[in-house]
Amino acid sequence: MAGTVVLEFPSEYKFLNVVDLVCNEVVQNLCDNHVTANEIAISVIEAVTNAIEHGNCECSTQNVRIAFICKEDRFCVEVEDCGKGFDYQCYLQNIPDPANVYHLRGRGIHIMKSMMDSLEFEMVPGHGMKVKLEKALKPKADGEVRKE
Repeated sequence: MAGTVVLEFPSEYKFLNVVDLVCNEVVQNLCDNHVTANEIAISVIEAVTNAIEHGNCECSTQNVRIAFICKEDRFCVEVEDCGKGFDYQCYLQNIPDPANVYHLRGRGIHIMKSMMDSLEFEMVPGHGMKVKLEKALKPKADGEVRKE
């Protein structure tokens, strides 16, 4: 199942449930691996939470845009906010020690990087920050989309 699903919504935490539901539905139609599905869902929620909290500073007049991009052998997600961005290259080089998992801040990028095959950041001129997540998928055992 190749294709793209796009959501755009105000920077409000109440929309995280919608993002989670859509993400899980799309992923469940692509693979049977529950571990992979959970890793994707956790990473997507983390990226969207960061966009709401850090990118758009919880300003409900600024939107978050998320694109779920389904390809034959991989799942890509792009999350965009309207923020000014941050020094992601420095941060990626200095990801916090996993032993600090109980600290309130600094875990999100580590979580996304460890659960996904690829994590990229890009400043979109005149718009904000875009986070790109990618995960390789094994096709469903029966080779068909789940029908429920």
